[in-house]
Order: sequence, then C-alpha cells, then structure tokens
Amino acid sequence: MASPLAMWDVPYLSGQARGLWFRMDMETVCEYFSLGVAMEGLNELFQSLYGVELVVEETREGEVWAQDVFKLAVKDSTQVLGHIYCDFFRRPDKPIQDCHFTIRGGREKNDGTYQDPVVVLMLNLPPPGWRSPTLLVPSTFDNLFHEMGHAMHSMLGRTKYQHVTGTRCSTDFAEVPSTLMEYFASDPRVLARVNRHYKTGAKLPEQTIQKLCATKKIFAATELQAQLFYSAADQLYHSNLPLPGDITSSLEEVQNKFHTLPYVPGTAYHLRFSHLVGYGARYYSYLMARSVASAIWQYSFQENPYCGEA
Repeated sequence: MASPLAMWDVPYLSGQARGLWFRMDMETVCEYFSLGVAMEGLNELFQSLYGVELVVEETREGEVWAQDVFKLAVKDSTQVLGHIYCDFFRRPDKPIQDCHFTIRGGREKNDGTYQDPVVVLMLNLPPPGWRSPTLLVPSTFDNLFHEMGHAMHSMLGRTKYQHVTGTRCSTDFAEVPSTLMEYFASDPRVLARVNRHYKTGAKLPEQTIQKLCATKKIFAATELQAQLFYSAADQLYHSNLPLPGDITSSLEEVQNKFHTLPYVPGTAYHLRFSHLVGYGARYYSYLMARSVASAIWQYSFQENPYCGEA
C-alpha cells in the first residue's frame, strides 16, 4: 500500500517527470554546461546589458582562504567597479550552501572618490577532474545565475553609505536582481548561446534547449506553494508571542493551512530553515521578488534578453 505523498517526494517525482515526459538524458546535457562556459556566457550577458566585463585577476599570497578561490574584477570601459571572490568548489569543513556576502560595501568617501565593493560568491560545486571540467546540472546553473545577480547588484549599485549598498538594501528589494537572473537562465535564447560541449565544442540542438527550458517549469505551482508556506512559518515565529502551542505543533498548523502536502509527525523542518535567522519576519521578500522580477522581465527583457537599452 502506498504511503501518503510527502514534501520530500517532490524532488524525486519532478526528476522522474523530466525523464518520462521529456525523455532527456540529463547527464549528456550537462556536458554542454561546464562552469567555464557558464561564466563566459555570464560575461557576454553582462557586457550586453551593463557594459561591464569580468576579468580574472591574480591574487597575492595570503589574499584568499583556499587555493581554488579565484578573483574577478568587474570593469567598465574606464575603471574597475569592484571585485568578486569566487569560492565555487566544495571542500572539507566548508558550509554547504550557495550564497553571496559582502566583505566591503561600496560608499562615497570624504575625498569624493568611491570605495569599490568587494564580495564573495560561494557555491558547492564538484571540483574539476582529470577527465572533465566542472559540469553544471540545471539547478546549479540556475543557482550560479541567481548568486551572480546578487554580486552584480553589489558591483553596480552606487550609494552614499555602505550600510545600504547592494544586498544591504531594503529586504523587499534584495532578492529582485538575483530572481531576475533566473529568467535569463531559463530563456531559450540565452541557453542557445551559453552552451558548448566541453570536448567537441558542439552546440545543443534547438529542440533540446526548448525541452530543457520546459523542464524548469515542472511542479512550479508546488514550489510556489512551498514558498508561501515558508513565508507564513517565518511570520508565525516572529509574530506575537507566546505561540498557540510549541514551535513544532505551530508549524504543523501553518503547513496544514498553506500547503496541500500534509505535515509528517515527528519531523521538524524549521530546525534546518536557516533563513529564519537572517531574514527574520522578511522571508516573504522572495515572493515579492518574484512578482517584481517578473514585471521587469516582461517590460524590459522578454523581447530581447540581450537588450542593453532596457
């Protein structure tokens, strides 16, 4: 007898759906999306949209905390705008999360010059091997674009004070640039240019690219519903206290109200919901960002994702 559907079944079922509905060999598709190709594609995209380029710079002894961290300068036609330290590869004792964080915020200095921002973009990708480079599955490709959206927000924003620069802005807006980048990562016209087989240099057929973009929409409503549940749980824990019950039973009430998949007794998802700390009472900003990013995409980039005049 089958057990009731649970939240952890969604990733498995969505993977099965991709294979059965679209009949795609994702392992083969990933061979067209190496990390190097993705970074080249981002560089081309940023040159078209913002008139800036990503340039690898040498690091000095003791400047980076691991040998595989590399440093990018973000430059326009006249000057360096800031630096991004790319800590992309997994290693022992490294936090298992994809994130962007600020080392030094940009700000106006007393002498009239500008303090350039310095940020870190951290992922947990498998390091390149002797047989192949680091290859990106669709989810890690999307994460790279998302986190690079944060990084470019920090690089391009010009503020008087550093405590409101880049992602230090109002939380309601902090996720908009990164969420907007996910639209680029899912657009067939972008993927048609940001793919190349790491051995042969061949490009993916147009039909395969269309299928790949379609797979990213599988169970999108379930994902949206999950985000609504997370936002409601965040609001619950940061609202009027005391809670109607303990934190776990309160979470059960929220899940039963906002999610169609039932709460599973004995589980405590909130114990690994790290955004409860960093985003306290503001996790709803992810849903707001989706709405704002969608409007920006439709107004400015839907017709041409490489349009720099938008």
